[in-house]
Amino acid sequence: MRFFIEKCINAWALFGGLLLLGIVLLTGLNVLGFGLGRILSLFESSFPGISGYEDIVTLAIGVTALTMLPYCQLKDGNVAVDLFMNKAPFWVQNFVDRITSILMIIVVTFLSCMLVYGVLEVKSDGDLTQVLGLPIWPFMCISIISCLLWLAASMLSLFPIKNCEQNVGRDHG
Repeated sequence: MRFFIEKCINAWALFGGLLLLGIVLLTGLNVLGFGLGRILSLFESSFPGISGYEDIVTLAIGVTALTMLPYCQLKDGNVAVDLFMNKAPFWVQNFVDRITSILMIIVVTFLSCMLVYGVLEVKSDGDLTQVLGLPIWPFMCISIISCLLWLAASMLSLFPIKNCEQNVGRDHG
């Protein structure tokens, strides 16, 4: 089961990377369009930017930001105070890792619940993006999937595999 969850988290992070790449390409095209528009304005012509660009990027950024967090949690890449912890005994590092995993589980569970509540509220209100008129709630559902994977990664980090490969790069004193 652990292997399957890790594969799902890895695939989700790749999905987020592709979304991020799409945002960068879309932004580049939009900037190119504005540049062409400025040049063509010298010849009394015009070239528009991408219609609804802000809507698309806003929704995509909201989704993309959360897709990376489960992978970060799985790889123990979240913020830690290594300056102090590298010198601490192994049992202290292990204790702090367990406490932070438990706290992360609590925080992510709360975030997931609030996102579910938010999706229900946004869907019932019929909120749409300003330019394209897209419903917002489906994008929030994608964020819930990210939170559930993040929660799974937090639970996996609570019970790490006892082998030397997992601790590569970490100095456990």
